Amino acid sequence: MAITEFSSGPERRQVGFVGDMPADAVEALKRRGHEPYQLRTSDLSQRFFLGRTCAVVLTQQVESPKGIYRELEAFAGALNHDCRIYVRWAPDGQAKEALLRSLNKLKLPPSGYNRREAKFFYGDWIDHDLPFVYAPFVHLVDPNASWDEFANTIVHNEAGPAPYDSLKIEASDTAGKPIDIGDEADLLIRRAFHNCERVCLFGKGNGLSGVGAYEGYAYLRDGELGGTWPYKFFVKLGGRVKVAREFYKYGTTLLENVPFHLGPRLRRERCVLGATHGLIVSDFVLGAETICESAREGRGVSAIANLFNVTLLPWRRAAKETPLPLGDYLLKEILSNEKGQPRAVPDHRAERLQAFGASATIADLLQVVRDMLPSTPVLTGMVHGDLHATNVLVRGNDAVVIDLERVSTDAPLLFDAANLEAGLFVDGFIKDRRSAKDILASLAPLYEVEAFEKDDHHCDPSNPSAWFMDSIRQIRMQAKQMECVKLQYAWMLGAVFVKKACNPDDFAAGVEGAHFVTFDEMPSNWMTAREAIRTLTYIVGERILLGLSSRESTGAPT
Repeated sequence: MAITEFSSGPERRQVGFVGDMPADAVEALKRRGHEPYQLRTSDLSQRFFLGRTCAVVLTQQVESPKGIYRELEAFAGALNHDCRIYVRWAPDGQAKEALLRSLNKLKLPPSGYNRREAKFFYGDWIDHDLPFVYAPFVHLVDPNASWDEFANTIVHNEAGPAPYDSLKIEASDTAGKPIDIGDEADLLIRRAFHNCERVCLFGKGNGLSGVGAYEGYAYLRDGELGGTWPYKFFVKLGGRVKVAREFYKYGTTLLENVPFHLGPRLRRERCVLGATHGLIVSDFVLGAETICESAREGRGVSAIANLFNVTLLPWRRAAKETPLPLGDYLLKEILSNEKGQPRAVPDHRAERLQAFGASATIADLLQVVRDMLPSTPVLTGMVHGDLHATNVLVRGNDAVVIDLERVSTDAPLLFDAANLEAGLFVDGFIKDRRSAKDILASLAPLYEVEAFEKDDHHCDPSNPSAWFMDSIRQIRMQAKQMECVKLQYAWMLGAVFVKKACNPDDFAAGVEGAHFVTFDEMPSNWMTAREAIRTLTYIVGERILLGLSSRESTGAPT
């Protein structure tokens, strides 16, 4: 069995009852070392109460079952202190429905409901795919259960350390300007770093997922080093569902399958959840740069080889050939949005496509995939799902993967390779001050159909695109090993490029002096360059898909 240690009991022993506090419940909890007390809404203004409380108990009233909404709303903040909330529903079916609807409206993490009742919870605030509910939560208690059963449930779900009120938190954005992280985030940080006296967080600019990323420095109150030298962390702060999903995937995917030195280690004791947000803390990957930075400096080839042949090798070894039609996957998972609707290029970008040389609408390209792609077996297995050029860090020749929120266990392996190639294109050329026209001309041979049938992708080393050519040659050498049928990677890559063009963000919007550059105009800054490159991804995706369509329609060998 695993190494265990003797526990002297919970750190937080108090259980706050709102309203009814039956004598049997008090006795059952006291026998287990807990201290029941009457909790009032006026107590919430004093963090002292919730800092010592491990659970809050609410009782739904038969005569006014909808009143539970107001109580849940009032006491939901207890979740941010890591208090569990237990609700004994009124012994009536309609009353319980009112409770379930209240939880959904307030978007509070539920526990203790059955499969049939899951229909009451919907929206992007809940993840039905997770096999269990992470604490803290709102747990539904059967009114017919004994108080001894209830007390045992509390004992088996103890709260963690209370937030440390004296912790000094300093947070800043990517420009070094102080930021207000908000009340819930403040409490999460005080819980995560409860044994520290000071935490400094510096915003990181990478990523479009909506989850804040920070480089963090924690100064322990009683450090083992006997000094004040800080420990460096990587911190992600965002919506509860996204954080919980990534935490789960780190534990079941990265830590179990990727070599220990090729993925950041979670600091599980510092990963916490609140009512609507969560915090993930991992060791910082010291001495690393993004694979985009490495590739642009001519050091990408060995890192890409390491990524596929070492870091992700266990995933490839476990992959299986399946009858999944690749065309269906492209249409449903890449060229459709989260609501199952076909993707569309945003208006601010679509109006410039023709000037950049586009000849087909996105509807035309969808039809190409629908009609021309043959139904062939695909190599499927575990994929990262978001393997863009800043989610792979390079340390020496080692490739370290981060950001596992979108890991999937049954997707085509080619998806990761295509994401990396398109990601290097999107992020690698934003520092290139050539026009989109010149960049496309330098890469034109790379996106002809014939280029996917050979690996001789070289260009003159004096060409500013040489770094990209070298990197792509290595990616496609890896991709060939993931193909069940010739040109599958080309189809995947064309779809991924089109998806990149459908990103809704206007990267040049709100930037002083920024404007959308024309096809043959030099970008004035990296924001205008980023928007121009996003437009260019459509042209590349179109070129690949139309070329494949022409090859299929003329009956050329594949």
